[in-house]
Amino acid sequence: MRPVARAGALACFLVSAWVPGAATAANPTPAQEAAPRLPERADPSAVDDGATEDEDEDASLGEIEPAPSVVDLADRMADLERRLADSEAAAVQRRPLVTVSGYIDGGFFVTQGNGNGVVQDLGPAEDRRFPQYAGKYAWVFLGDLLSTAVNSRGEPADLGNLPGVNRHDTIRSGGTPSFIVNEVNLTTQAPVGSQALATASINYLPRSGTEFSLGDTFDVDIAQLEWMPSVSRRWSVFVGKMDSVLGIEYRERKARDRFGITPSLTARYTVGNPIGLKVRGKLGQDDWLVVALALTNGSMTTETFHFYDEVDSNAGKTASGRLAVRAPSGLIEIGVSGSYGPQDHARDSRGAMWFAGADLQVHHLGFDLKGQYLLGRAPGEEPNGVYSPDHRPYGLRLNAAAYLEANLMILPYLGLLGRGELRDALVWLGNPSSLGGADRLYVTKVWRATAGLRIVPSEHMALKAEYLRNGEYGGLPNIRNDVFVSSLVLSY
Repeated sequence: MRPVARAGALACFLVSAWVPGAATAANPTPAQEAAPRLPERADPSAVDDGATEDEDEDASLGEIEPAPSVVDLADRMADLERRLADSEAAAVQRRPLVTVSGYIDGGFFVTQGNGNGVVQDLGPAEDRRFPQYAGKYAWVFLGDLLSTAVNSRGEPADLGNLPGVNRHDTIRSGGTPSFIVNEVNLTTQAPVGSQALATASINYLPRSGTEFSLGDTFDVDIAQLEWMPSVSRRWSVFVGKMDSVLGIEYRERKARDRFGITPSLTARYTVGNPIGLKVRGKLGQDDWLVVALALTNGSMTTETFHFYDEVDSNAGKTASGRLAVRAPSGLIEIGVSGSYGPQDHARDSRGAMWFAGADLQVHHLGFDLKGQYLLGRAPGEEPNGVYSPDHRPYGLRLNAAAYLEANLMILPYLGLLGRGELRDALVWLGNPSSLGGADRLYVTKVWRATAGLRIVPSEHMALKAEYLRNGEYGGLPNIRNDVFVSSLVLSY
């Protein structure tokens, strides 16, 4: 209870203790003021025993209760203080210490072909699309494995039955249309003192099982402690499994936060959840400068891609950061970001994996424009290196990954989405300079155009639909892998 309220309660108590009946005597009700004063009538049962009027007054005065002493008042005040303290403690205990939120994301998708985004480059060298790789790699694949995404997690409709590898294909649609529960999220937050907040986020994935086993699984994407040391709360320190600092797409990686459904072709490099330490803050008037720095086990790539370390496999750590400038109005933000550290899966810290890029955001009323451009490199296996089967680093030459997306709410409940993007990359496993050559190579030169619709019946419900037109360029064959996907997100 606030001090003013406590003082008022004590004052009322003191008045009532010192002047019994003062409230009614000093402040007669309107009915009492208006009532006519009637002459007093004698009590017929009264007997005159000879007592004088003065004696009657003395007798009546002797019946008045004596005023409370100072000790009595102190005891009563102490009792009132105890009652007020008990009330405050009960009110605090009734406040929820842990908040629970989350969402349910379900949908329906249809894909062209078998739902796979790559084809194999087969035949004699002279008949291949890329003859320069013949003899250097046992298998060469053209296209993009993750281009047929059907949800906000970026899961492809099908990974295909590719030779020389055994992958965990979570959906395995085989090209058939299907309803799907993409994800059930549960997020909990709890204060830790007055300046810290603990957050945990778990995603449950209902999937098909095989050989009498359940296919359902789950993943923990956030498990962090955020400490806000300043009174202004413009700076935060994060410890644990946390969001990325590369680019801007990590801010809407979840189905509940994303305007549309599917992530960009660039997202696999930037929206992962590494484990480590992060500092984020805002500087200047109107927070015109945004700074974020992180030191983590590995890169910011997603766990379902070729590059990711949950528990680091080498002693070196990855340093990353982002610096952004905002216009005074806050409507425009331009940022640059990058990361540098040992490549994921490698036992040593000799080969460096790095990313660098720029991003843009424009917001005005119901219109948002956002985009990102990214480059990256990783050497992969070295010529004289010795690698165990579980710790073979992939090589990467990311020549360009970029997207530009526009979102427009034409009505409070109706929005439109348009996105254009491309990805030019080489990803390989093994050393092509070795005697037996490398294991595999993925040649990716793809573009994608996405059109989407968003309907928001209420603040707890969003119905979304997208059509993804996947295309190839730079000598790659045309792959039938367009996707239609829909999603119903229920937030709680």
